[in-house]
Amino acid sequence: MTHAVTITFTRYREPDWLINEALESLSVQTGITGEVLFFDQNWTETFSQTVTARSRPHLEFHCVPCPEKGLSHARNLGLQHAANDIVLFIDPDAVAEPEWAMEMARALDAQGSAIAGSRILPRWRGRKPLIARSKVVMDQYSVLDWGPETRPAHRVVGAGFGVRKSIAAGEMYFDTGLGRRDGKLYSGEESDLCARVSAAGGGVVYAGCATVHHQILPERQKLSWVLKRLYYAGLGRGQAGGSPNPSKSPGWADWLFLPLILPPYALGWWRARFG
Repeated sequence: MTHAVTITFTRYREPDWLINEALESLSVQTGITGEVLFFDQNWTETFSQTVTARSRPHLEFHCVPCPEKGLSHARNLGLQHAANDIVLFIDPDAVAEPEWAMEMARALDAQGSAIAGSRILPRWRGRKPLIARSKVVMDQYSVLDWGPETRPAHRVVGAGFGVRKSIAAGEMYFDTGLGRRDGKLYSGEESDLCARVSAAGGGVVYAGCATVHHQILPERQKLSWVLKRLYYAGLGRGQAGGSPNPSKSPGWADWLFLPLILPPYALGWWRARFG
C-alpha cells in the first residue's frame, strides 16, 4: 500500500549544506506519494531552485518563502498548505531513513492515532561531550529512543513526528508563543500539542520502526549551548505548566551533573512561572 503524505520542514538560518542532506534523505523515501513543503526563512531564488529540482514523479518538492516568525508559525503554515491528511514534520538538521515516511504513515493508520513520534537517534558531528551521558541533557538534543516497537506515548520530539490533521482538528495547531523563534531556543510546542490533542480524544503513539538521525553539530556540543538550551527548556516547561518530564528515569550521570543541569533549568522555569 502506498501512503499519501505531506512532509514539511523549515529553517531559520541553518546552512544550505545541512538542508541539502535533509532534502537528499527525503528524496529517496519509499512507499509514499505526495509532496515536500520547505518553508525557508532564509529564502534565495538559487536555493529555491535547488529544492524544486529534487522533485520525483511520486514526490513533488516546493520551496516557499517564509518570514522569520519562528518554528511554530512555519509548522502551522505546513498544516494549512498540506494537500494530504497525514502531515510529517522533520527538523532541518535531521536525516530520515528511506522507510521513515512510510512507517510513520503506517503507524498513524494502524493505530488510528492523531500524532506519531519517530525514533530519533543522535549523529554526532564531532566528539560526544561527557555531559551528554546525562539523559536530561540528551533530551535537549531532541533525541528519543524507546526501541524499535510501536507503543502508546505521552509526547513526541520535534526532530521527527507526524499528525493526522483530521483527528481532533480543532486542536491541530502549534502555539506560536512556544517553539524556537528569533534565534532563541524556546521549546514546548510539541508537548503542548500532544496534551491538547490527547485531551480532545486523539491518540499519541511512538513509532520505533520510523527512524531519523538528528545531526548534532560541534557548536551544540559546547557546554555554553547545553546550559542555554536547559534554560529555555525550563522556560518552556514553566510556560506550559507542570514539572520536568524526561523521556527516561534519571541515571547516575544526571545526578553527577545535577549542579550544572539544575540551575539554568530552574531559572528558566522560575522566570516563566513568577517572572
